[in-house]
Amino acid sequence: MMSDRPENEGRRRSRRLLLTAVGLGALLAMVTLLGVSRLEESDTFCIACHTAPEVEYFNRSQTVLAGEVGQDLASAHYNLIQAEAKCIDCHRGNSGVVQRGMTMALGARDALIFIAGRADPKLEKAETQIEVPSLLTAACVECHTDTLLVLGYENHFHNKLPEAYAAWKAGGLLVAPSDYTEALELQEYKTTLLCMDCHPAHVTVEGAELTGYFDLENTVYPACIDCHREVGHGPLELKQR
Repeated sequence: MMSDRPENEGRRRSRRLLLTAVGLGALLAMVTLLGVSRLEESDTFCIACHTAPEVEYFNRSQTVLAGEVGQDLASAHYNLIQAEAKCIDCHRGNSGVVQRGMTMALGARDALIFIAGRADPKLEKAETQIEVPSLLTAACVECHTDTLLVLGYENHFHNKLPEAYAAWKAGGLLVAPSDYTEALELQEYKTTLLCMDCHPAHVTVEGAELTGYFDLENTVYPACIDCHREVGHGPLELKQR
C-alpha cells in the first residue's frame, strides 16, 4: 500500500498540471477572441489582412462618406447608415454563438491565406465563390426583418423566402396592405434562394444607384426563375420591359 502513494501523487500532480494548462489555454483563447472581436469592429483592421479586393471595397465606402454616390450596394449602406456601418456588420451573421464561431473560423482561415499570399484579387466574385452565404443572409435579416414580413403579392419575392417564414414563426409581426383580404399568415416554401441572389453587395452596375442597385436582366430575373422552379409556381421566363 505504501509503495502506491508516490505513484498516485504523481498522477494527481499530472492531472492538476493538465487542468491548469487547459484552463490557461481556454482563458487565452477567450481573451484572443474578445480582442479580435473588438478589433474587427474597425474596417481598417479588416483590410490589414484582406488586401485586394477588400481594400477596393473599403475605398468605395470612404468615397460615400465623403459625399459621393455608392458604386455598389455595400458602399451605399455607408450612406444609409452613415458612419455606423462596418464591414463586419454584414459578415458576422446574426451574432449568435454558432455563427460567431463560423465567423471567427473564417477569419482565422483568411489570415492564413493572407500570410501564404494566396488571396483572390478578383473584385467581383461569383455567388459560388461566397464561402458561407448563409452568414450574409442572416446579417441581412438582422436589419431587414420588417421587409420580409410585409404580406401581399407585391412583396412575394421577400415574404415567400424561408427567412420570412422563420421570422414569423419566431414571433415577428406581419404587416398587411390596406387592401389585403387573405389570411394573416405565411406559407413555408422550400427554396434555396438567398438575399445575395438578388442583392449582390460588391457588384458594380452602371446606373445601379438609380434602380436600387438592381440588375434585373442579369441577376434578379434569373433568381426569380430559379425560385419559381424550386417551389413549382410562377413563370419560368421573365424579360425586362
